[in-house]
Amino acid sequence: MTHEEHCDLLLTGGTVITVDDQRRVLEPGAIAIRGEEIVAVGTVDAIAGYRANRTINCEGKLLTPGFVDCHNHLFESMLRGVGEGMKLWPWLSKLMQPFGDRITREEAVAAVTNCALEAIRNGTTYVVDNHYAPTDFETTLAVADVIASTGMRGAVARGMYGNPTPISDRFGFDVLDRTFSYSVDDEINITRAAMEARPPGSQVEVWPCPENISYNPQELIIRAVALAREFGTRWHSHLAEDDTEQGLYREQFGAGLVEWLHAEGLLEGGTFAHCIWLDEKDIEILADKAAGIAHCPVSNQYLATGIMRLPDLRSAGAIIGLGSDGSCCGNQDLVLAMHQAVLLQRVNTLDPTIVLAEEAFEMATIGGASQVGINAGQLMPGKRADLAIFGVDAPPAKPFNNAIGHLVYNSRGSDVELTIIGGKIVYENGRCTMID
Repeated sequence: MTHEEHCDLLLTGGTVITVDDQRRVLEPGAIAIRGEEIVAVGTVDAIAGYRANRTINCEGKLLTPGFVDCHNHLFESMLRGVGEGMKLWPWLSKLMQPFGDRITREEAVAAVTNCALEAIRNGTTYVVDNHYAPTDFETTLAVADVIASTGMRGAVARGMYGNPTPISDRFGFDVLDRTFSYSVDDEINITRAAMEARPPGSQVEVWPCPENISYNPQELIIRAVALAREFGTRWHSHLAEDDTEQGLYREQFGAGLVEWLHAEGLLEGGTFAHCIWLDEKDIEILADKAAGIAHCPVSNQYLATGIMRLPDLRSAGAIIGLGSDGSCCGNQDLVLAMHQAVLLQRVNTLDPTIVLAEEAFEMATIGGASQVGINAGQLMPGKRADLAIFGVDAPPAKPFNNAIGHLVYNSRGSDVELTIIGGKIVYENGRCTMID
């Protein structure tokens, strides 16, 4: 650069994992930010001509794209430490859903606030929050508002149930009151109103979310997808999390879950949590239709639901991001999710090359950003300035031999020292800057 350029924020001197098209790691590197965008990334010397309103010395730091959490239930943090030793369906029908039937708006908002702050402190800059209790219009907007108030970006995927079905009764949900209190018409109308109030492009927008493909009424799913396409948003759901769902669905409808979605033309624009119990045809279809998959390795282990066929899905070209899922099954640390995504596959296959640290890191960044449709996940000019800055100068980081390997195997989200979302510093020096 031969002339002076202005920027708002200059981060200089750290190790920069760009995830750019060449997958460069700059040691040391620098990043210039103007407004909400990155305007320059390079070596310290290459962008020495930038003059900033604020310059931060990042020596001894590791700079990464902000993490995209593709599946979460922020309010579930109210039940941290509860439900030990329970499998998925008893855990849902006897613990989590009855709790959801009783939680108040004020309690939900408090839990969501705390969990959003935890996520920001761990380097997450975008979250898909599948909120399903309570789901009235006012609470849905209150949850979106409080997530935005922390500085976080994301989507509230409003959980919808509609009428009970034979499969929901089989899973033990027949005892619930509030969960199934809305008709299909009610669910669509409330979601539509929330999407109009928080439309696409909002800091925190609203998506339709039929809660589970296996036990929601088919009419609800079809109409939810039509609503998403009308507004131009993604839509979200749980898919094939438990080993019983595919069989029950075939028994009820004569087709598997992915098979039915494909036959109805519903997969495009969908993002699906878990996707564990898939056959070869399911994997081929999901990849072909560019459906997003949120891999949640920590909660899958906690609830003993199974091991996702991650290598097969990646080989097929599926779009895969990471999800932390509800905090009662873990925490808001996507670094832990990266770590577990690698090790779970290795111990399952006895192959140390089956998934590498770079692959897990890209699921948390560019994979997640691609899945939710945001211009982020890479540290490149023109990308949104969403970043996490890790401290790597403490004893656990010495010697610092490999940036991505260190991050995935030796770091924790708690090593984040500064989080930037849309060019704004939202976490610094142990405190979140946007909210008390």
